[in-house]
Amino acid sequence: MNNKKSRKIIVYLMLFAMLASTLLIGIAQFLS
Repeated sequence: MNNKKSRKIIVYLMLFAMLASTLLIGIAQFLS
């Protein structure tokens, strides 16, 4: 049970990192 919960948290962190990186790239291209 605990292992499945931590795995879900890792998946959410990976998705959040992908969104944040694409957002940062978009902002950098918009500013330049």
